[in-house]
Amino acid sequence: MIRAASESDADGIREVSKHLGYAELSPEQSFLNLVAILSSPNDHIYVTERNGSIIGWLHLFYAKRLASEGFHEIGGLVVSPKYRGQGIGRALVEYALDNNDGEIRVRCNAQRVESHKFYEAIGFRCSKAQHVFQIRAQ
Repeated sequence: MIRAASESDADGIREVSKHLGYAELSPEQSFLNLVAILSSPNDHIYVTERNGSIIGWLHLFYAKRLASEGFHEIGGLVVSPKYRGQGIGRALVEYALDNNDGEIRVRCNAQRVESHKFYEAIGFRCSKAQHVFQIRAQ
């Protein structure tokens, strides 16, 4: 079952998020992030549930641009390892496609070749390669 996320999904989303490979957030910070995203009119979080537990989620946000048309972007997609290869990730992406208008983009780390294959199998096409630069403001 795929549905929009709610605040009560915070622990389940946090548990699944451990499989993203990023630094783990505290339960409090994870909850605050979820509340902020849920209150944004430009963001959507969809979850997949099985037997009352969250087993996957997709974060979609609308990106406005000053000099070009806006678009939706997948900000994150993760499925618990136990459930991978069962079409859950594809179903989440298709749900996002069915419930939003316009272009949808996704950025993938260059080393995540399996992710590239996953999105290409759904119909996404690579439109450009780029570098990401970052700096922490004071």
